[in-house]
Amino acid sequence: MEERMEKTFPLLLNNAIERNAIMKGVFLLGLSSMVVLGMGLAHAAPAGSAEPLRVAAADAKQAAVSGTGVVEQVKAEQSKIKINHEPIPALDWPSMSMYFRVKDKAVLEGIATGDKVQFDLEKGKTGLEITRIEKVSQ
Repeated sequence: MEERMEKTFPLLLNNAIERNAIMKGVFLLGLSSMVVLGMGLAHAAPAGSAEPLRVAAADAKQAAVSGTGVVEQVKAEQSKIKINHEPIPALDWPSMSMYFRVKDKAVLEGIATGDKVQFDLEKGKTGLEITRIEKVSQ
């Protein structure tokens, strides 16, 4: 029995060391994936959320993505607009209320709180930005 334990204990120890090394590798792989996906960071955050939404790299490469929603707030001086938008399937986003940056403040002219709008998002220097916005009939 003692001889059997002497042979088994090193095997168990080696297996534990191997499992530990494998788990470290899996953790580092997951961490590096999060960093890579974080590069497609959107400048849009759900209302009340401190963390921006992440956009998958493949989705961020699209030329333009369209959305529809209702304007909740316009901050032209900050080049931002808050929109309660419908789902945006191209980005796998559910309906939510969030702030968006606009590429050019001029696109906000004539847009006011309560307007139903259709808008286009494109990847800018710092994330997704609204490049076109127009009122639609309610």
